[in-house]
Amino acid sequence: MKYLLISFFMATSVLNAIGQAGDEQAIKAIGTAWQDAWNRHDMDALTDLLAEDVDFVTVLGPKGWLKGKAIFKEAHTAMHKSLFTESVWTTKATHVKFVRPDLATARVEWETTGDKVRHIKHGTPRFGIFTWVLEKQNGKWLIIASQNTEIIPPLPGQ
Repeated sequence: MKYLLISFFMATSVLNAIGQAGDEQAIKAIGTAWQDAWNRHDMDALTDLLAEDVDFVTVLGPKGWLKGKAIFKEAHTAMHKSLFTESVWTTKATHVKFVRPDLATARVEWETTGDKVRHIKHGTPRFGIFTWVLEKQNGKWLIIASQNTEIIPPLPGQ
């Protein structure tokens, strides 16, 4: 009986590790899907990566706090018709940490070019990092909260 219980727990641990590896890959795939949707300027596909009640903070901080999928889509549709018409997004890396089997954080390193923003010369690359909180809902990982931080380059001579 003792060996049966040990075997059961070992098998359960292996299955959990396999499941977590699959979930980690699914979350990393969201980083790739974000890149693909952004570069197609497909706000439907971008919005599909989010939970209905997403809490999303853009690089604008409090002025860019978007509450809910509909607000996110409206804001990003407008930005992709003005600031991001020529934007090209690259997801550089996605680092995943599980809080629970159905809840994880991801740090997503990104780069864009072609953005028409006022604080850099047009065409200058921008770099940043997302912090995503993701939840597995009905078998699908969705972003439930996001904080986007732009990495501001140092001033010349610093």
